[in-house]
Amino acid sequence: MEGETMEEAFRCHREASICGIENHFNKLQKLLEAERNWKKKVDARNKAGFTEELPNNMEDDEPPLLGEIMEAVAAIADMHINVPNLTLEQREAMLNVDQKRIFDKIKSHLISQKEREVLLENESSRLRLDNIKPLRMFISGVGGTGKSFLIEAIKCLMDDIWHPKSELKGKTA
Repeated sequence: MEGETMEEAFRCHREASICGIENHFNKLQKLLEAERNWKKKVDARNKAGFTEELPNNMEDDEPPLLGEIMEAVAAIADMHINVPNLTLEQREAMLNVDQKRIFDKIKSHLISQKEREVLLENESSRLRLDNIKPLRMFISGVGGTGKSFLIEAIKCLMDDIWHPKSELKGKTA
């Protein structure tokens, strides 16, 4: 970051890393808890021999338990996305080659739009609207290719260029 010493930059990076580790730890704890609950359920079913009814104190909670497990697995898969306090530079450094190519294209478009906006501040609003050039991109890929992380990096970029917080329309849109 501009204006900070090496020591300050290191401290910021260390704090962000600690937050990330805590975030990962909490998500792993949820997954382990879901696994323990599932094993208890399987053991009770095995003990009952699948033909007998479950013991009275054991409710048939398979769907909620399965949902709990799926939620924990999804959280593990998305651990890197919602790490709090990552800077734009840190997110940009974590992008893979394909993400970086897309990010750079969007970044150059947003910067040129911001420069146009600054030049046209004193012009009429009609002229300003005529000079807005939207960028439309379709980013495809199966689950786990990093689209959500790319969107978070783009959101950080937009927050950096236009200081008011930008709002996402959907989790991956």
